Amino acid sequence: MRFRWMRQTSRAAVISATVTRVILQGISVEAALELSLPHYSINPGAISQFEYKRLVKDSKAELKRVEETRRDGTGRRRMRG
Repeated sequence: MRFRWMRQTSRAAVISATVTRVILQGISVEAALELSLPHYSINPGAISQFEYKRLVKDSKAELKRVEETRRDGTGRRRMRG
């Protein structure tokens, strides 16, 4: 059986779930991906090495973006009024 996503948006959902697990649980990206993948794919054991590496790379990039956004948002306070 070949690897298939459950829905068209499952790839983005896996990346989002992976980043959330890394931030909240403090585990590695690879471990978080292993936990998230079965919820969004038909046959997670059949994922190719290429697709797995792309998911890890995209998850790390998204994690970096979230951390930069979080860092930028807390540094400055706006004065209202």
